Amino acid sequence: MAKAVYSWIQKGLISSKDQYEALIQAGERASPAAWRVFIERVLVMLGLLSLACGVVFFFAYNWNEISRFYKFLTLQVLLVAVVSAYLKWAKNHWLQEAVIITAAAILDALLALFGQTYQTGADPWQLFATWALLITPWVWLSRAEAMWIFWAVLLNTALILKFEVDRSLLGWSLSQHQVSWAFLLLNGLLLCVTEWVSLDWRGFLKRVRLQDRWAALVMGLMVLFVLTTIGLLGIWGDQSVRAASLLTFLVVMAIWFYVYRFIKKDLLLLTAWAMAVIVFILSLLANSVFDSFDAGGLLLMAISLIAMTTFAVSWIKKTHGIFKQEASHE
Repeated sequence: MAKAVYSWIQKGLISSKDQYEALIQAGERASPAAWRVFIERVLVMLGLLSLACGVVFFFAYNWNEISRFYKFLTLQVLLVAVVSAYLKWAKNHWLQEAVIITAAAILDALLALFGQTYQTGADPWQLFATWALLITPWVWLSRAEAMWIFWAVLLNTALILKFEVDRSLLGWSLSQHQVSWAFLLLNGLLLCVTEWVSLDWRGFLKRVRLQDRWAALVMGLMVLFVLTTIGLLGIWGDQSVRAASLLTFLVVMAIWFYVYRFIKKDLLLLTAWAMAVIVFILSLLANSVFDSFDAGGLLLMAISLIAMTTFAVSWIKKTHGIFKQEASHE
């Protein structure tokens, strides 16, 4: 419809005073009502953020004057109040999403207070891992994309802090290069689970189904970042890990292209895939150039970058057109 509206505007079939309204109807411009909803949501988010910051600053300023009992009481009352607000606003999904994230932040403060008060001696990664574990039911039942992203960030943070303490996982001692594969496995599993709960489920599983694809998009970008790092290890890393890194990169990239080109048909993740391919090819060229540093090699890299970017943009536009045609025939 948007293409038709732009065509009518170019042909002069729509007057200048009606063009903006036509673009709104085509979904190319935001309506005043949509702007009001957006501003309202931003203000509520800022209000909840201010509330959370106020709680933190209150405890920071009055920490020594507050007894242990009132510290725990205040945080638990806040947590119960926020969860109650979540249950009350059951019909307002985006407001529920903001409230449940606030509840997760208060839960973290409660865990930190418990660890500091009773001197548990736990490592920082254990705090994040416990935090992620406790909010797992909220993540699944809230159907909130932001909570899924928040959960993924917590798990990745816990794994990063874990490897700073020691590079062992489930009894296996990992090398520096194998750490990247651990992150690939973690984020790959998170992406698969997110795609799974985004399917058009019926019955009980409909209660955990995500409405949008924002969580899958963010986790897909995280997977591509780790995968590109592994691909670069195949070029610049030690000789002992190059073959395994290159094989992992090529196999997962091939699977990625097939899934998001022919099954999920996600243009954004295909665009990110194309960028990862460009980075990988440029790294291959750079590896050759830096071995025999000369101006000709740098010129080759510049020309290759321009050519690959041009081809990628053309391919993405063509793929977008194919996706639109396929969607119109369904």
